[in-house]
Amino acid sequence: MSEAEELQNADDLSPFDADPALGAGDLMIGSDADTIKQINKRTSTAGKIVALIIVGSLGGLGWWAWTQHQASETAMDVFDPIREMEDEGQRNAALREVLTNSDFEEVTIVAIKNLGHFRDAQAVPLLIERLDGSHLVRREAAWALQRIGSPAADAAKPKLLEVLPDCNEVDVNQVVWTLAILNEQSEAFIAALIERFTAGGLQELDGFDQRVLTRVLGPQRLASEELTNHESESVRVLTAHALGEVGDDSVVAPLARMLTNELAREGDDQHAEVIRAAAAGLGRTGSAAAARPLFEMLRTTPAMRGTVIDALKKSTAAPDLATLLAEAQTPEVRRDLVELIIDSHDRRTIDTLAGLLNDAELDIKAMAALALAQYRDARAAPVLFELTTVEDDDDMVSDAIEALRWVASAELTDRIAGLLETHAYRKSAILRALGATGDPAAARILMRELEGDDKNSAARGLADLNDNDGFRTLLSKVVRPADTDMTAFNAADRSFATEDLLAMRRAAINAMGFYGRPEAIPELMKVVEDEMDDYELRGAAAAAIGRLGDAETIATVIGKVGNSALSEQARRYYVSALWQRPHREINQQLLELIGSANTEVDIRRAAALAVGYSGDPAADDRLIAMMDDEGARRHAAVAIVLGGGDAAAEKLVEMLGQDRDLREILQALVTNDENDWFNLLTTDMFENGAIWRRLGVGQVLKRGDDELSYSYAWVNAVKVLRSGWNGVGGMSPQEVRDKLWEAAEGTDELQRRLAIEAFAELPETGLLLRARDEGGELGELAREILSRGQRGH
Repeated sequence: MSEAEELQNADDLSPFDADPALGAGDLMIGSDADTIKQINKRTSTAGKIVALIIVGSLGGLGWWAWTQHQASETAMDVFDPIREMEDEGQRNAALREVLTNSDFEEVTIVAIKNLGHFRDAQAVPLLIERLDGSHLVRREAAWALQRIGSPAADAAKPKLLEVLPDCNEVDVNQVVWTLAILNEQSEAFIAALIERFTAGGLQELDGFDQRVLTRVLGPQRLASEELTNHESESVRVLTAHALGEVGDDSVVAPLARMLTNELAREGDDQHAEVIRAAAAGLGRTGSAAAARPLFEMLRTTPAMRGTVIDALKKSTAAPDLATLLAEAQTPEVRRDLVELIIDSHDRRTIDTLAGLLNDAELDIKAMAALALAQYRDARAAPVLFELTTVEDDDDMVSDAIEALRWVASAELTDRIAGLLETHAYRKSAILRALGATGDPAAARILMRELEGDDKNSAARGLADLNDNDGFRTLLSKVVRPADTDMTAFNAADRSFATEDLLAMRRAAINAMGFYGRPEAIPELMKVVEDEMDDYELRGAAAAAIGRLGDAETIATVIGKVGNSALSEQARRYYVSALWQRPHREINQQLLELIGSANTEVDIRRAAALAVGYSGDPAADDRLIAMMDDEGARRHAAVAIVLGGGDAAAEKLVEMLGQDRDLREILQALVTNDENDWFNLLTTDMFENGAIWRRLGVGQVLKRGDDELSYSYAWVNAVKVLRSGWNGVGGMSPQEVRDKLWEAAEGTDELQRRLAIEAFAELPETGLLLRARDEGGELGELAREILSRGQRGH
């Protein structure tokens, strides 16, 4: 939708609606305050008595006045039959006829209001004629022409310009604003527009929008001294906002000048809102040239810190922030800039962060080390160990220990292990860091910790090391001891006597998935099919099978799911194995399950998840066909949301528009927080293109059709990108950002746009600014997205 269309369609109701609950198809009969004051009104009882006196004393003249009054009393009845008309064309034609034949100003105004309300383009010639009416009628006709908008109402521009000199306080603002909406550019009009704007008349109109000023006046006129340094605070504020709407380098200088001028004002002549608007406008330009004036303001106007920081974040890429950091003097400003650099997630400043590892300010040193750790930069390690000794900041200590996992190496094994003695309360993070060292010596420590109180982290550490002894030990713990009954269908069924055994087996089963060794599958299957075992362990074992199994294994699982010889519970647990690690080779079997009305709902849903996560283009035609099958539709929709192509996504939009139940069910499934059905995110999904298909479907659903749109699929996909995935083959948030950046720089145009759109939604403004700095097609795309985001479109 164009800016003009957006402005014209900002609402469906006129600012003159008498009834605040009026619908788009309802007539407006009644009662704008100015109208009540200035046009014929229904007469009170006292008025009727006066009229009778006139009749008695003035004879024929009194009789004429009386009949005129009676006609006015009943004139509004002409709208009664129009209220009942359901056909839009018939209704608008009747309103035009009323306007043509009306002898009463009240009726004329109500007809004009309704024709404007319904945006009847055929009424434009009649409305142009009414511009010669009274000032009140002219105002309403101009308003109706504004509602109809360009290009339909463009023919009214000559007449509007003709009557402009004759306008007074009743109609001048509306006539000028209508010409602005119609994008008139004559010098006479521009002079009137500036005069009305600086007088404050336009700002009071319903529907006033500074974007119109930006479009009509343009940056050169807006940048004039007359507006940027106007004596009125409100004019300066609106000028700054309008300049910010331009959104490019051309307005940096006038906005910077506005800042300078405002800061030079003294006492009550200086207005914080002007400073705030100019600073925000600089940020909205997304221009690197905005950095310098904003930095000066950050140093000199601490009261505006929040506004300036926000503006710098929106406009200044990380390398430019690093340049400013070198000039910053106060700890507060330095800290603000370091935070902006870190939040940008821009790898171009890694060396800048490394240079802060010896900073005199502890918090700056800590911020730099923690950020470098996210990039897996080993230079952060010494400072992270130093931070573990801080005595008065438990959060800093905990964050440092957590971050050691990203920079761990064999050389650090002993120092990390030493933390088990000094920081036992952070044992889980320390054990995970030991697993990340890649050091066989760390396995001995982790094996001992299997007997401790955090078996799960110790087992995960052994899996990360891929330690052979650890694998054999853990595999031996997977199956329930034959002499121990652990039957439990919920937590209340569990026995305290098996609590330690339960913890050990839980750790072992979960570790099998991370080890990635298929030889564990037979043992895991024993757990799934063991009717005397714990419900949680049986489910975890099935999930681990799904993560370990190849296509042949999952085909076997499909057979087990349909095997009536197995217990219902075992078949139900096996279902979760189907979608943990998709295999395109078995999608035809899975598609058969999705389309089978005789298959249980949870099996069909699991099959749909598996097909969706595979991102297989070969499945699209079958999924599209299923959308016409009411029984299979909701399951096919799940697969399409996770990995369908454009055609499948368009078919889904079509069916969502027709099937209310499907709309409600699909949204509930996608947005649920009770399970991981829509949360998986692995490196494989980037490599095989599944994630790009998921993001593409999200965009198609977000656009929707002419009536409905569905943003939840896109929002959910972005949420997964933001948080990453801690499961088998999962990705950290930084790894996700790196993959998105790789796509943004790549040659695939669709992936580039999806990556940039994802950066905008995450939001990752710093990476958009990095893309802007790259120039070329990527730079242009980033500028487009940045500009759209600054305007809130």
